[in-house]
Amino acid sequence: MHAIARRRSLAGLRRRIADIEKREFTGLPWADDLACGPVSLARGAVHEFRAGDYRDAPSLLGLALALAGAASAERAQPIIWIGQTRNAFHEGVPYGCGLNFYGVDSALCIFVHARDAKAVLWAAEEAARHDAMVLIEFWKPHPLLDLTATRRLQLSAEGSGARLFLLRDARDEGPSAARTRWRVAPAPSAEDPLDDRGLGRPRWNAALEKSRDGGCGRWVLEWDHAERRLVEAAPHSSGVVPAMADGPFEETTAVA
Repeated sequence: MHAIARRRSLAGLRRRIADIEKREFTGLPWADDLACGPVSLARGAVHEFRAGDYRDAPSLLGLALALAGAASAERAQPIIWIGQTRNAFHEGVPYGCGLNFYGVDSALCIFVHARDAKAVLWAAEEAARHDAMVLIEFWKPHPLLDLTATRRLQLSAEGSGARLFLLRDARDEGPSAARTRWRVAPAPSAEDPLDDRGLGRPRWNAALEKSRDGGCGRWVLEWDHAERRLVEAAPHSSGVVPAMADGPFEETTAVA
């Protein structure tokens, strides 16, 4: 990107973020904690989520949106969604009704379509300097996304209080400075008591593989659209939690 065009783009992005940050808070009083199961996803940190399998990327995006929606229920803040332009070309762009299902106000969203991996990291670092929810799509392993790059993102987040969700492919096993690292796969949806033919509540198998605060475990999470929150799924009537869709995922995960 030309230097002048880049400065103009950055200035426009900062103006949009400033406009959103000026809005009054709505809903519940702001709480510092955002929970993924029993685990708090701290502000001022990078939280890494990897798909259990390359086919699980859409499910992982759903969980990221559920977390963004839960955070928005507590506090109105910018949601900055960063990915490469080719992702939008191949997978499409977010749909307003789908965002609304997860409690995400599209008016608070800023979508950044970057040219390449280098531009994605540049945009992510700029976004991390603001008190925002930042979703970063990185679906293919890339040498630029290394320990140094994630450390820079972590330091920027610590200075602003931003939450960064780094969404990565299952094949990408590179190191990172993320505060927590998760592996996510879809789970059978919960039955809808009002519509036995409906899709039901979305569910995910989420495994915490690494945490600076110690501990790890595995949970089945469920999105409660009415309450706009992510909850641990109630046990099935048979008392058996559905098995993970991917065998290797189970083997590499500690069980709570």
